Amino acid sequence: YTAGFSLMKLSLPGITVAIACLCLVAGCKRAPDYYYPLSAGKYWRYVMSYHTMDGNYKGIFAVENLGLRKENDHELHVRRLLDGSNEYFLVDDKGIRLISLEKYKGTNIHHIDLEHSVFRFPLVVGNEWHDTTVSRALIKTGPPQKTEFHISAKIPVTARIESMTDSVSVPAGAFGKCMRIFLKGSEFTDAGNYVGLTIVNVEETDWYAPGVGLVKSVRKESTSSKALDRGEITLELESYRR
Repeated sequence: YTAGFSLMKLSLPGITVAIACLCLVAGCKRAPDYYYPLSAGKYWRYVMSYHTMDGNYKGIFAVENLGLRKENDHELHVRRLLDGSNEYFLVDDKGIRLISLEKYKGTNIHHIDLEHSVFRFPLVVGNEWHDTTVSRALIKTGPPQKTEFHISAKIPVTARIESMTDSVSVPAGAFGKCMRIFLKGSEFTDAGNYVGLTIVNVEETDWYAPGVGLVKSVRKESTSSKALDRGEITLELESYRR
């Protein structure tokens, strides 16, 4: 029995080491930005499709990570958008949050404070959180003088992780084990002009691929007014630089 006991004592550390190694290989503890990479140098280019009451349009959306910047004792991750604007993200034990936006108008910088959750931890099916969004697909050209009319309503939404195993195909390729987040909300608002009082509804589904980030997004907006009743925006990843 003494020999057997000694053998067990010698083998236990080896088992512990083996388990630890397996955890490292399998990625037992993933980086907080595993589904939303924020390290400097990464770049994404998307094909953007608009479906409005005026017709169908296509465009390009792009974003590049600029790295970390320290502000007010916080380390913020900076992202540059195609129009030159900068987004600032905070990563903590609660999740990943977009906390501010800088827009450039000529030589002036316009700073906008935000509190938008990209997602909240833990990243497991069924996790929900509350947030707000602004409608941006409800566009129509009409009177007076053929001017563009755009409903920009602030809408409370509930976001929910619905899957961690989706497969998605976009121009950049096929991606597996994607996290799917669905958000939905509505708000009664005065849209003004010839629309007036109406209910604005928003539904959005986003897919995030491991190590890549957002690969696809489908956003549908609608109202209870026939004058401007629907709009849709789709983003699909076209290319990316790791």
